[in-house]
Amino acid sequence: MLAQKPIITTCILGADHIPSLQACIQSKRAYAEKHGYTYVEGGKRFLDTRRPISWSKIPFLLHVCSTVPDGTLIWQSDINVLVTNPDLTIEEHLLPLLPDSKDILLTLDSYGTMNNGSMLCRNTPWFRDFLARTYALTQCTFHPEREGEAMRILSKNPSDAVMIELINEPTVMNSYLGGLPGEPLWRPGDFIIHFVGVTDLKGLEVLIEDCLAGKTPRL
Repeated sequence: MLAQKPIITTCILGADHIPSLQACIQSKRAYAEKHGYTYVEGGKRFLDTRRPISWSKIPFLLHVCSTVPDGTLIWQSDINVLVTNPDLTIEEHLLPLLPDSKDILLTLDSYGTMNNGSMLCRNTPWFRDFLARTYALTQCTFHPEREGEAMRILSKNPSDAVMIELINEPTVMNSYLGGLPGEPLWRPGDFIIHFVGVTDLKGLEVLIEDCLAGKTPRL
């Protein structure tokens, strides 16, 4: 049995996106309330204006880690992640996929890329050091995958690789609406949908409505 309930974190930055993503934010608030999880939102205090916004999740996560006990499970999800099956718990749906000897659960997405937009983590000294080293890879600051690229570089180190569980099952916690031919995409019943690559904010509202209604939209 876990010493305490998992917590859920989301860094909320980018005011131009927030109106279209209120349903995503609210879905995690409701999910946390349903299962008794603590939900923590990060804001402008974590923004480094010298970097793209997505980097802000790193100092935010480091701050959260400093406020909770070692070993605490953290489900970190980006602002554009919508919970579509709130009946699935972190303990039963995700935790069994994270071996006791590892501290991060990540999935390959439907484009075959390691994606940190939805990841399960343990608050440990290694995890905090991994985050700090991720942030320190400034050569990735403006890479298209940004902090994701930094994590991929570090994940090639043998000492880091043994702490990361990377699974090729995107629909477990990182379902997309689009992907490479033959890759599984979001379907009703999946835990979450991650709206990666959706830049039409008005269209995004329609996609969210369809998903919440149990329909299967496509980009």
